[in-house]
Amino acid sequence: MSKEKLKQIFIEEANDIIEKMDIDILNYEESPSNKALLNEIFRGVHTLKGSANAFNFSRLGEFVHHFEDVLDFFRSSDITPSASHVDLFLESVNLIKETLEFEISERSGHPEGYEACLNQIQKIISTLKTTPEPAQATITCNDLAQEFGNEIFDEPMPVQRPDEASFFERLEGEETLYTIILTLDSDIYLRGFDHFLFFKNLSHVGRILASFWSPIDTCTLETFDSEYNYFRQVEIVYATQSSQAQIEEIFDFLEPQEYRIVTVPRPIVAQPLPNVVSEEPVEVASVPLAKEENKEIKAALVQKTFLKIDAQKLDELFDSIGELVIAQNYLGENGKIKAVRDAEVTKTIENLSKITKLIQNRVMSLRMIPIRDTFEKMKRVVRDSSKKVGKPIHLVLQGEDTEIDKTMVEALSDPLIHIIRNSIDHGIETNVEERRKAGKSDEGIVMLSAYHRGGNIIIEVKDDGRGINKEKVYQKALERELVKPEDELSEAQIYNLIMQPGFSTADVISDLSGRGVGLDVVRTAIESVRGKVEISSVPNQGSTFLIILPLTLAIIDGMIVRSSEKIFIIPTLCIIESFRPAEDEVHVAGSKEEFVQLRSELLPIVRLNRVLELDTQKPNAWESTLVCIENQKGKFALLVDELVGRQQVVIKTLGEFFAKTEGVSGGAVMGNGEVALILNVEELY
Repeated sequence: MSKEKLKQIFIEEANDIIEKMDIDILNYEESPSNKALLNEIFRGVHTLKGSANAFNFSRLGEFVHHFEDVLDFFRSSDITPSASHVDLFLESVNLIKETLEFEISERSGHPEGYEACLNQIQKIISTLKTTPEPAQATITCNDLAQEFGNEIFDEPMPVQRPDEASFFERLEGEETLYTIILTLDSDIYLRGFDHFLFFKNLSHVGRILASFWSPIDTCTLETFDSEYNYFRQVEIVYATQSSQAQIEEIFDFLEPQEYRIVTVPRPIVAQPLPNVVSEEPVEVASVPLAKEENKEIKAALVQKTFLKIDAQKLDELFDSIGELVIAQNYLGENGKIKAVRDAEVTKTIENLSKITKLIQNRVMSLRMIPIRDTFEKMKRVVRDSSKKVGKPIHLVLQGEDTEIDKTMVEALSDPLIHIIRNSIDHGIETNVEERRKAGKSDEGIVMLSAYHRGGNIIIEVKDDGRGINKEKVYQKALERELVKPEDELSEAQIYNLIMQPGFSTADVISDLSGRGVGLDVVRTAIESVRGKVEISSVPNQGSTFLIILPLTLAIIDGMIVRSSEKIFIIPTLCIIESFRPAEDEVHVAGSKEEFVQLRSELLPIVRLNRVLELDTQKPNAWESTLVCIENQKGKFALLVDELVGRQQVVIKTLGEFFAKTEGVSGGAVMGNGEVALILNVEELY
């Protein structure tokens, strides 16, 4: 594997580690006695340090090295980090993220705040290490060197090196004998490597027959440093069927002078040397150990249950399954095949249909991931927003294990941030006294939950604040001429006005809101993944934002309708109901506008054939089928000739030429091979 490929893998894993550290630190703040969490954070930083130094990311390596020192102190002592320490931890994670971006883009200098944060970390280290810890019972241990005699530890044990011929006798099959000489620099541990890491990697592709270690002579117990390499040379006798180039890949990250691989030539006359073998017990014992180690490594490889796959490959597989579904539907509706009266043919087609459906569901499930990680990220958003506005906020998470399409998970992050910030800044009361008067707890509650409803995923953001001031929203809309005084708006339509571009009811612009860009971003982002947002509010009880999303982006649940002998698909997400009105329920205003009375509501009638300019026919509304549809502007009745049925269809883009066709958002290939257009209800009325 090339160094660039390994670098890309490190960058991906580093981003995962950084995201996890952010969440772990927030969880640790809630449970400061949980040492396991602190150890988990430490392991993440330690991994980053080793990998960063391996790729010569010196700025990142220096920062995480000092951050690791702070974490190491807290995890090995009884002192609990204070709130200011946790703030510094979170700030450090931000800087680690920014420093990584600097290293990847090879920008010079440091991110803003790098030196200040590093100085704070070093100051904490020096302060804490001079602070005496609580007195503990002392335990005295005997000095083993004195107990057994210093000469045992001072005098090195003589080791007799076996003859090379004995190693050739232990070769198996087509194995070649190599001598690998490692002369690793003193800073190898700080770079994230050690000798045994290379031993483990070598064991994957061959067998280590023996190793000979040459430590330096100047190390004493007083000067020993665990982060310093005290072996000037390690010689490995190695047997493998792999080529020398494959062995060299294991040492890609070392400097050229730190390793040497030499092929050992076979002696011309190979005589067995039983005495040498019998007099070397250590060497004999090493053979089964090497084999056992290989077996354990192979067993560990077999037990792996996770595999990283390029998302593009998954998308290509998903597209192929879509084509398979279309082909299967075409096969099932083919007239010639239906005409064949054969039980075996019918049974085979039915089995094929079941298998296709099974494969489709399995592949769809590959794209589904729990929404937990996205929800966990919101803890940081709530914490930072709470500190900025000076309001105590408690975030409650529910349904974190709900699975959702990976593409939608990525698109959800920004909308959730804007909604949560809006709830904290606008929704939750400004001070504790106001909440107490309303009979509420001192802490504002923001609840983030996910659940399934029908064929959709619902993401709900609910707060227990003062609610949305409906009158204020309406007056602001009148001032900005978003609505007219004579317009009669429902409560839901008034609430939806806050998602208009540039709309804001904030009297003061803050870091969180007031500029009128937040909720407009929410609506745009959610509509881009074919979802919609519903807002409800109760005065002095709070507000609720519902994000309604389809299960997947590639396949939609649609209602198939016919108009002017052509087939169209309406997403079921926006359909309220379908009905055929009585003649007296249809009204005409000014000989042009048509309305229908649906219970207590008067809905405008939109003729699909007229909107799409299919023809000029005008059948009576009471002799046609009306579909009640809701979009951002409200409800309307779409007039069609008939309902054909409900079906899941694979969405196909129409290409650049048809991309801007009004009233149409895509297409789908039906079972008979015809292309049906998917209607965009936002543009129909």
